[in-house]
Amino acid sequence: MADYKSILKGTINSVTKKAKDYVESGGLKDAYDKGSTAARCYANIAKLTLQINGELEEQNKVFIEIGRLCYDENRDNPGESYAPLFDELKAMDDRIETMREELEAAKAAVEAGKNGGEYAEFYDIEEDGGNE
Repeated sequence: MADYKSILKGTINSVTKKAKDYVESGGLKDAYDKGSTAARCYANIAKLTLQINGELEEQNKVFIEIGRLCYDENRDNPGESYAPLFDELKAMDDRIETMREELEAAKAAVEAGKNGGEYAEFYDIEEDGGNE
């Protein structure tokens, strides 16, 4: 039993000496400095990434506003290169208006149902993929 205690004590002393030597040699400080530097770099990367994404979002808002102004100024007379895009916007506006009308009809049907009336049938845009 004494040999077991002696081996255990020797192992603990050896580990303690190695840890002390490591600390005294500056290895711990170097490891801390490297970890600290890496953490600061990662934090800076995250901060810069967020800043870049914020600037890109602001840039997109400006592009959207430029597009709106261009569309408003040239709605009735688009240039040749813009005509297909203007037509696409017009078609989107028409689809949105149709959906708004359907939404109002659905709301009216629900209100009628709440007031004791029957639910009116309404056109379901999903049934035929939006094509009437």
